[in-house]
Amino acid sequence: MKRKSVFFLILLLAGMALCACGRRSEDTEIKLSGTSATVSGAAAKSVKVENGTVTITRSGTYQISGSAKLQLIVDVEGGKAVYLNLNGMDLSCDTSSPVWIKNATLVCISLKSGSQNTITDRHLYVPPEEKDSAGNADATDTEDIPSAAIYSRAPLLFEGKGKLTVNAESYNGISTSDTFTMKSGNLTITAEHHGIKGKDYVVISDGNLNIKCEGDGIKSTNTDKPSLGYVTISGGNFYINADDEGIYAPSSISVSAGNLTVKSKKTAFLTLGTLNLKGGYIDILTDNPPLSASRTDLSADVQISVNGHPYKP
Repeated sequence: MKRKSVFFLILLLAGMALCACGRRSEDTEIKLSGTSATVSGAAAKSVKVENGTVTITRSGTYQISGSAKLQLIVDVEGGKAVYLNLNGMDLSCDTSSPVWIKNATLVCISLKSGSQNTITDRHLYVPPEEKDSAGNADATDTEDIPSAAIYSRAPLLFEGKGKLTVNAESYNGISTSDTFTMKSGNLTITAEHHGIKGKDYVVISDGNLNIKCEGDGIKSTNTDKPSLGYVTISGGNFYINADDEGIYAPSSISVSAGNLTVKSKKTAFLTLGTLNLKGGYIDILTDNPPLSASRTDLSADVQISVNGHPYKP
């Protein structure tokens, strides 16, 4: 009986610990309003609100809601992880990237179920021009110059069941000079240049993604290391309407599952390395060669159509 009592006590304590980890009282709430914000909760003293900016300087979880015209900055000493939970946020900025992640080990942007969130980039400066997509690195990988509605120097992770609309009226939609990962969520991106750019890689395993842009839809740019510079898709629903390439990566592009519609004024899938299409449904709309790679591996499990007709290599 004593052993059973001790066992149940351990379970009870463990359950209490798990509940405590999930309490919102341990989170920090940022409520946007006008050109400012109010902050409360665990790390309230580590959030600076001044001169049209809200700066997070400590790792932790932040619940963000409300509407404001300002810049949200993440600058965590020691490079620790930050979790941004968006719950009905409408953020815009006229003078720089609305979300600028300067320093962190990881930034996870979570979209609360049922929430509608918007980030609008109306900044007035002109970012430097990118070099061409024939394998040259982008000039906008310069880490000191934000060049997207969401710009990050740290790895970015997206998840959740809510919605996020990104209006990039100046340049890229979402850009990181590190890595981009999407596990779930509903993203709609309209961009004057690229839709999503992850320098080291872009990995998407699920979610719904709608991109309309004047540059490349999804791209990776790292040409320094052969093991990086790739795009991997293993699930999700995609609609990409791009004026340049639909998906570009210098190292490789891999698709193993998902439903993809790629409308491109240039090549739908372009890589300098291996294009590996292993599964999923891919509908390509283009007047140019749909696929371009040094090596192309097509599985019998992938279904590809080009302009409404089955693709024949």
